[in-house]
Amino acid sequence: MSTPPTPSRRRERIPSRQQIKVLHSFLTREEESYHGYEIMKETGLGPGTLYGILKRLHDRGYLDKAAELVGGRCRIRYHLTEAGRRYAKRALVEDEYERGVASDLTLEL
Repeated sequence: MSTPPTPSRRRERIPSRQQIKVLHSFLTREEESYHGYEIMKETGLGPGTLYGILKRLHDRGYLDKAAELVGGRCRIRYHLTEAGRRYAKRALVEDEYERGVASDLTLEL
């Protein structure tokens, strides 16, 4: 019986189209961090999809988050860690490559 991989040796999942949108959003914004609602507006993702992605990225150490009080409400600001920035850049390059290969294959058929 094999043992499950340790978190440091766990294989990375291929980012979904939605995760690619979120990562792209972080890399192209001039602000260092921003709220989930701002990410929703920019990506067009719903809260259930977006906050699941943000949680997974945070759990993997790719995002940091900080709470702040705005108008009596607690708001969470997210920003990429250095590891998150490397992961996002790599994921976007790989996604662009995969989409290019897929379109080439479609043209050949």
